[in-house]
Amino acid sequence: MLTFTVLNLLDILIRMMVLGQLLLLGALLLRQPVTVIRQLLLAAGTSVAGLVMLTAPVAEEQYGLLRNLLLMLTDAFAFIFWLLIRYLFDDDFKPSQWSRPIKLLLVPVAFMFVYALGVKAGVTPLHDLIHALGLLLVLHAGYTAARGFNDDLLDSRRRARIIVVMVISLYSTVLVIFEFADDRFRNADVFGLINAVLLLVVCTVAVARLFRLHYYRVDRIDQVDQVRPALLAREPEKTAAAAVRAEPQLSAADARLANALDGFIAELGYHQNALTITTLAQQLACQEHRLRRLINQTRGYRNFNGFLNELRIADAMNRLSDPAQDSMPILTIALGLGYDSIGPFNRAFKEKTEQTPSEFRRSVQNRR
Repeated sequence: MLTFTVLNLLDILIRMMVLGQLLLLGALLLRQPVTVIRQLLLAAGTSVAGLVMLTAPVAEEQYGLLRNLLLMLTDAFAFIFWLLIRYLFDDDFKPSQWSRPIKLLLVPVAFMFVYALGVKAGVTPLHDLIHALGLLLVLHAGYTAARGFNDDLLDSRRRARIIVVMVISLYSTVLVIFEFADDRFRNADVFGLINAVLLLVVCTVAVARLFRLHYYRVDRIDQVDQVRPALLAREPEKTAAAAVRAEPQLSAADARLANALDGFIAELGYHQNALTITTLAQQLACQEHRLRRLINQTRGYRNFNGFLNELRIADAMNRLSDPAQDSMPILTIALGLGYDSIGPFNRAFKEKTEQTPSEFRRSVQNRR
């Protein structure tokens, strides 16, 4: 027979509130068109629901086989969270382009996950391996959020990056304390209640933030496609300075800044090595946040590297297509365009053209 203390009842009440929020989130998402991010949000919410139920003040034997399912849902959160963060903050993240060996490696990992949690109920050393892998993925998600902070042109997404890093740092700290804490503390009713309250707070903030960020990213896609300059579709003889810029309603100050940016592009200033949004703002004598907003609103880019690469790769295509530069080493071209080494140039070029610079040059030569 189950017996509950006042703290237990309060704990369960708060967990019901969390589950209510998650149900609301799921209902709202299911009413929207299917997208990858919405699917990940649904999966993350389901995983958190599993955690809420699994850590409730209920004896394990009361769950029966349901415990295995809840355990799988709970431990899947790190993997889902990693995918969600990559999709939200990494504009170049495309799992469909992963190599075949990486895709094949996912099969034994999935089998290990189901066997360790669904069959063995976590009573296996493989469970510790899954925990370690999950922690690495959470930390890498934090790294992803922090890494792109300076290049991000969206103020809302920059703030979201800070929140993600802070939450992950707090999570990691609490996890370490929890692992080294005495069993009496970990199993105490007070700790369970604190855990429930934290889940409610984090769930409330995360749902609000993710919805705002998600709708900005998804609903702006059509606008971005209309605004973004079609640099790669231009004829080879045209220069990157001829990029077409959309003309929204700009203030007088922003119009002057837009003209200054046009002049910077016309002078091929983007060929500078180690150019950042900060150094560009200094050269244009403007506030950095104004320049971020201007590039995003008038040119449709979400990160500064994407803006630079579009301009630089267009110029690279022109140079690789020029018979007079057939003998010029590709490394020399890359360095002349502002890249530090051949690696970043090759990746950016293939991302835009689906060819390496060497393949592109050979294809142009074969058509002459």
